[in-house]
Amino acid sequence: MKNRLKQLRMEKGLTQEELGNQLGLANNTISRYETGSNEPTKSETWQALADYFNVSVPYLQGKILFIDLSEDEQRIFTDVLDVLITTTDNKAIHVLEALLNSFKECYFEEHTRIAPEKK
Repeated sequence: MKNRLKQLRMEKGLTQEELGNQLGLANNTISRYETGSNEPTKSETWQALADYFNVSVPYLQGKILFIDLSEDEQRIFTDVLDVLITTTDNKAIHVLEALLNSFKECYFEEHTRIAPEKK
């Protein structure tokens, strides 16, 4: 699984050297992190990178697809993804249908509560 470090760095218009200088890391270290030939060994380094880009560590690591999920939502998403990857096609379809129905119910309930029907 490839991390998003290069993508996020380029979106900010930074060189590897500039990012390294701002975080106290060598540009060749940044290069190795981006290519996946090496990863931060300390969780503090992952956290510093994530904080710099204002994203979560799992998003930076490429473990989740979305930036704005809460920790609980990220955990649920990851758990569901694991189930989908390890199940048969029919079971995966049922899981996806249940998730879609649940999402529709939550979405409808939230928008009805926020903007009740006009009389």
